Amino acid sequence: MRIVLLGFLLSLLTACTQNPEWTLFYYPDEPQIPADAVLGEHISGYYGTSEQCLLKGAGMVKLSDSGIGSYQCGHLCVAKEQNGLSCQTYLDSLIPTSD
Repeated sequence: MRIVLLGFLLSLLTACTQNPEWTLFYYPDEPQIPADAVLGEHISGYYGTSEQCLLKGAGMVKLSDSGIGSYQCGHLCVAKEQNGLSCQTYLDSLIPTSD
């Protein structure tokens, strides 16, 4: 009986935890994302949705002392060789931009 109860409790704990899929990269006092930025040095949080990530980035810019900053959110980022990161996609706006 104890084993069944323990198994049930463990399944509840694992069901309630999710890995965040979005990583926030924040660049304080930078009006644009630097072309040579090292992503791993600019991680500012992990979020479950793109909206949460982008809203947090916008809030950080708004609350900064200078009011200047840039940010982007990476989806499903993984570590690669030489301390780098690679993400499947990047977003820097809730509204898609047209080129």
